[in-house]
Amino acid sequence: MNSKVTITLLTLLVLYLASAQEESLQCQCMKTWTNFIHPKFIDEINIFPNGPHCPQTAIIATLKSSEKVCLNPDAAWVRKIINRIIEESKKPDADQSEEA
Repeated sequence: MNSKVTITLLTLLVLYLASAQEESLQCQCMKTWTNFIHPKFIDEINIFPNGPHCPQTAIIATLKSSEKVCLNPDAAWVRKIINRIIEESKKPDADQSEEA
């Protein structure tokens, strides 16, 4: 391969990698759900703090149906669920206290 082709391919590779990295640094939630979802339908909640990639905290709930929903972090019911999760994580596990 001659050097012009090699330089062109490397340039295209760098541009592709730069654009792929840029996409991952965007907000994960463009639209949020504000209507109440009962916790029994939620399988998992992931919280992504705000940062240089996105000014808004992203709260993504995975429902039992495997659907992913972005929750509004300002909704009162979402704050209650998050506070409950935080409180439960502060409690020592019953199994650990029995073993100690």
